Amino acid sequence: MGLKKASIGISALAIGLLATVGATSAGAMGEHCKRGGGPGGPGAARLEHRLERLDLSADVRTKALAIIDASRAEDRALRDQIRTAHEQLRVALESGAPGRDALDTQIDALGALMTQHHKQMLHTMIEVGALLPDAQRAQWFEPPHFRRGHRDEPTR
Repeated sequence: MGLKKASIGISALAIGLLATVGATSAGAMGEHCKRGGGPGGPGAARLEHRLERLDLSADVRTKALAIIDASRAEDRALRDQIRTAHEQLRVALESGAPGRDALDTQIDALGALMTQHHKQMLHTMIEVGALLPDAQRAQWFEPPHFRRGHRDEPTR
């Protein structure tokens, strides 16, 4: 591959990454995060909302909410770290020509944080799911459906 083709390829990759980062950075994430989504998947608020839609006894609901509440601090910390990593990546891309190794390191760090957040939320979901009666457990683990561009709970 010639130097000119490599330069064009790197530029195209940087533009694509910048567009991706821009779409998920603070401004674009605002509405999505308010609904409980955002980097790394559903947040504690979204899980709480899903829980409220289930027909549960007061005792089970209280225990499940306690699990979700206990996950909030880690959820917030990871979301903040992900936002910071997104911002650092955006700044690196806007600087012109970030070094390949530095760019890869930043992308790897962002990916690791997003994976950690996803795992944390799945652990919370599994812990809550273990408390639920069979019918509600099935509803709890149903994937959300999308309608008209909004993330909605499964229709029943």
